[in-house]
Amino acid sequence: ARVAIVLDASGSMSGQYRGGKVQEVLNRVIPLAVHFDDDGAMDSWAFADRCKKLPSISLSNLDGYVRGVGLKEYGGDIGIGCGNYEPCVIRDIIDFYKKSGSKVPTYVVFIGDGGIGSNAEITKLIVEAASLPIFWQFVGIGGSSYGCLEKLDDIKGRIVDNCNFFALDKLSSVGEEKLYDMLLEEFPGWLKAAK
Repeated sequence: ARVAIVLDASGSMSGQYRGGKVQEVLNRVIPLAVHFDDDGAMDSWAFADRCKKLPSISLSNLDGYVRGVGLKEYGGDIGIGCGNYEPCVIRDIIDFYKKSGSKVPTYVVFIGDGGIGSNAEITKLIVEAASLPIFWQFVGIGGSSYGCLEKLDDIKGRIVDNCNFFALDKLSSVGEEKLYDMLLEEFPGWLKAAK
């Protein structure tokens, strides 16, 4: 599978960036890419009011990646604002992988702290994406108000269940084995169902 990561760069995430928590997420998720991906790299996006495709993440550029791409506190650092608009990045990812023409399954890890304000649009896009080889793993870190993300398993009208959600108050409180169990809880079932 290809592996992609989405980083919430809204203003409410500034403490997570300053405290090194976003870099910690990358450090702990990169083994998925190394294990799954044929080139050992993760495609990467950040979003706030708008979204931006970032350089791919691999073991060679992982160290200091977040600051290296200019994300010191929030999306304003890289010109995408400080709001919270998930649909722009979900749409960009759908279009990116559709355009690639690849039939390889894509596993998207979507990191955010909640404050979801576009429930209907997110739901519509997830339903649309259900016919594509893309699985969405939403991970809430240190936030609240996750809106429709907490009800993803109940979305009707999909050809297959193509997403999952879990929240962690503190990433550091979860061991490696537990973290990977959580990250991969529904992905194998989706692979089978999608085929």
